Amino acid sequence: MKIRFWGVRGSLPTPGPETARYGGNTTCLQVIRDDGPLIIIDSGTGIRQLGDSLMAGKGPPFDIKLLITHTHWDHIHGFPFFVPIYTPGSKVAVYGVGPLREGKGFEQVMRDQMTYSYFPVENTMLDNVVSYHDYNKMFPGGVEKSFELCPGVNVRLKLTNHPVYCTAYRIEAGGKSFVFSGDHEPWSPGPMDSETGETRQLYSMMNDRFIEFCRGADLVVIDTTYTQAEYESREKPHLSKRGWGHSYFEYNIQIAKAAGVKRMAFTHHDPTRTDDALDRLMNQTYLPMAKAAAPATEFFAAREGMVVEL
Repeated sequence: MKIRFWGVRGSLPTPGPETARYGGNTTCLQVIRDDGPLIIIDSGTGIRQLGDSLMAGKGPPFDIKLLITHTHWDHIHGFPFFVPIYTPGSKVAVYGVGPLREGKGFEQVMRDQMTYSYFPVENTMLDNVVSYHDYNKMFPGGVEKSFELCPGVNVRLKLTNHPVYCTAYRIEAGGKSFVFSGDHEPWSPGPMDSETGETRQLYSMMNDRFIEFCRGADLVVIDTTYTQAEYESREKPHLSKRGWGHSYFEYNIQIAKAAGVKRMAFTHHDPTRTDDALDRLMNQTYLPMAKAAAPATEFFAAREGMVVEL
């Protein structure tokens, strides 16, 4: 099993010379196996280039399993530009979960971005190719379940701490395990929470459950949008990123240590951070910090086009 990164930027695409080395496309990963359906995680703008690559290869018809972590734009707004969904005879099964607060199902949200108000191709034109699978309907008793995506590939779901229903994925195949966190920040009391011993215990338990989800993984690809200073912004609380649903380097290094992760890739790079700035953070601060804190884990920042063999 190999993992290829087609998009590693968070929040919105950032094309231009200052982001060319790591890439400006939003989240999209491909799970590469020797046989079986093509497995993709998220359909940010990186999925457009993936689709073009597929069309330039053996071409349609395609058998594709697309796993969506959540329906925020940067994780779905490349879907209408993914050429395989327009190829007759192909089968594209799209899995995910709808927003918790909006009362909309997953399929409706995915279809809504392809209405004439936003896009020139009506979503109903895809009905013979695309099918939608909502985890709320698949698992009405709670979505934190495991299922066989296809022969030889097991998928485990974990809800993460984000301002919309969001699922992390643990994919196990061929004796290897891969975790993609989706968008996730540490569980902690918010500004409106009363910080009692009971709430602290609850949030500690939630963080421990995420660590267990990552336990012993060959590769964890994890949302690392901020530094801890940016996330907390103690001197300027109005600039704090708490509650935005994204994590930071220091916390994720501790996850790798606690979970015994073999490799960890930092992704969902802050759209305001240039490649040079990310290099400085990695080389001067976080790689030395990670080596000292979790010497058994290999750490790196994900780049577009990078292929990691498990």
